[in-house]
Amino acid sequence: MENNDVLRRVRYALQLDDAQASRLAALGGEPVTADAMALYRLRSDDPEALPCPDRALGALLSGLVIDRRGPPAHGEPVAGDDPFAIDNNSVLKRLKTALSMRSEDIVACIEAGGGSASSSVVGSFLRRPGARNFRGLGDQVLRRFLKGLSARQRPSDADGRDIA
Repeated sequence: MENNDVLRRVRYALQLDDAQASRLAALGGEPVTADAMALYRLRSDDPEALPCPDRALGALLSGLVIDRRGPPAHGEPVAGDDPFAIDNNSVLKRLKTALSMRSEDIVACIEAGGGSASSSVVGSFLRRPGARNFRGLGDQVLRRFLKGLSARQRPSDADGRDIA
């Protein structure tokens, strides 16, 4: 998925405004202004929209983990080796960590978003790349997870509204 789309969906699900998103990115190690966050959330057909760099999205997700779960033990990275590296699997892992979700919660979010998955499949998404049972998380599954997360986090908006 495109970084801007992930950023927009995460911010919608967690009800983060530009200032909060900017604060989380700074907490994650990459200072991003609130004005830049506003431009990242614009749709790609908007002439003022800016592409969201991996570092900004990675910092926002890492900052979300630090904000919700506290800082890591001294010397430990927040998530993986490179806190700014971003792919669909790392988005899922960081949201799982930040929101204290279990595999069953992730399965429930995917199902609420219109998909289906089992706990063992979700477990394969959460493994390290190169592990025997690692599976790459596809865009559609991540989209459905984020849609289900929105329904879970924003019950009043559970009318099926799709933001993308």
